[in-house]
Amino acid sequence: MPAQYTPRTHAAAPATMALAALALVVPSAALAHPGHRVGISAFSQGLAHPISGADHLAAMLLAGACAVLIGGAALWRLPLAILAGIAGGFVFAPLVNPAAAEALIALSVIACTALLALRWRPGPALAVPAFTLFGTGHGFAHGLEATGGPSAEFALGMLLTSSALIASGAGIAWLFRAALTVGAPAFRPRD
Repeated sequence: MPAQYTPRTHAAAPATMALAALALVVPSAALAHPGHRVGISAFSQGLAHPISGADHLAAMLLAGACAVLIGGAALWRLPLAILAGIAGGFVFAPLVNPAAAEALIALSVIACTALLALRWRPGPALAVPAFTLFGTGHGFAHGLEATGGPSAEFALGMLLTSSALIASGAGIAWLFRAALTVGAPAFRPRD
């Protein structure tokens, strides 16, 4: 017997479809970062960079939303994990193949989108290392793209804006948390 349609069971369908569409579009945009402007400080470039590329913008917003979906200690563990990954990846960026960095960025957007669409709540043993890896990919790519090579000023600006984007994604998800939990799987690992 097919499931009966009710507004409550299908409340998240538009959001799920939007996230699925985003997952199809954003990975191709990961390769389309605009160049950095000469003449402005590295710190200013770092502040602007996360909002100048659809890949980083989407990944940070989605990371915040995933932290809200998973809940509990993930509300602080996942943002710290992705930010630590960005910082570490930025430091080691010169040692990395750009294609590997872009692949990790695409994977981060697709994985976060799938996590939200499926309303999956992985435990910290899986989520924290995964989000650290996702952040590392972003750090690699953005360290490679920094004008004049990686600098502490650029990294600091990028981390500040990334933090704000993660908080924004969490705030948006918090506003729509009912849609995130409708039809959520019964199994949820404990912290």
